[in-house]
Amino acid sequence: MHFYDYLIAALILLGAFIMLLSARYTKKIFNTLPDSQLQGNWKKLRILMLIFLVGYLAVATVVILGQTDLLAVLSGVIFFMGSLFVFIVVRTGLDSFKRLKELNQNLDDTELKNKELEQFAYITSHDLKTPIRGISSLASFIKEDLEAGETDDVYDHLETMQGRVKRLENLIDGILHYSKIGKINPESVDLNKMLRGETKSYPNPDKVKIVKKSTLPTVYGDKIQLSQVLSNLVGNAVKYNDKDVCKITISSTETSDFYEITFADNGPGIAPKYHQKIFEVFQTLDDKNKNESTGLGLSIVKKILEKHQGSIRVESDGKLGTAFVILYPKRLVK
Repeated sequence: MHFYDYLIAALILLGAFIMLLSARYTKKIFNTLPDSQLQGNWKKLRILMLIFLVGYLAVATVVILGQTDLLAVLSGVIFFMGSLFVFIVVRTGLDSFKRLKELNQNLDDTELKNKELEQFAYITSHDLKTPIRGISSLASFIKEDLEAGETDDVYDHLETMQGRVKRLENLIDGILHYSKIGKINPESVDLNKMLRGETKSYPNPDKVKIVKKSTLPTVYGDKIQLSQVLSNLVGNAVKYNDKDVCKITISSTETSDFYEITFADNGPGIAPKYHQKIFEVFQTLDDKNKNESTGLGLSIVKKILEKHQGSIRVESDGKLGTAFVILYPKRLVK
């Protein structure tokens, strides 16, 4: 053997030693990974490193023995394996980054949901206690009036108490509806047919007039949840209207990806500074005791539409009526 042959063999053996160290560090990497899929990818790399190690040792042996013909073949194999190794390293690294990004996103979503749940529980406990305190106070007033032989205000107190009880019942129902908005069971839903069913709830045209300016689309979504959206939007327009005749105009346009459905009423309007607040849970603009409102209707609407990959916004100057505009996707992305 010549000096250069010894030098080449030494470099190859040094490469084999480095590959052995790399395989050991790779084992430490996949032992610390939180996901079995990521561990599997890095295990494949480690196996390929060990194959490389064997190849290095074989080439070093061939160089020492002076088998030049066999050396050429092994060199070709090693070069091919090298390029394959680099490709797998890059692919594994890319897959690992994607998987870690997904895991981090899941952690962020979980943290956000926990914060929302904590806030929801806090506000729920407060809003549940409010009508109960009101009922307790009214019961005390009734007791005092009866003990004093004064019955003039008793019936008013009882009527107010009934309103608080109804509000408490609606609040519990609303919380149950809000908490159940999770998985959707999509099917074809004809919004025109659904609107006709809702219109029957307001059969008096002297008080409530619902006008459909254009044909509504047939969409793909959860029929029960979408009926809640329509019922809440129409019901809110009727409940908070201050005119002799409540007029609700419903229209629809479309883009390449979305249907835009508008519910416009002739009510008092909503000031721009409240456009975001009205979609928060338990938030109302009027005194809750005035309409015995739960403040959950629009929160339920917003959550349902977001579950269906849609959105809702409000357009109003606070003076001349309100328009709720829904963007609903033509196709639900799984």
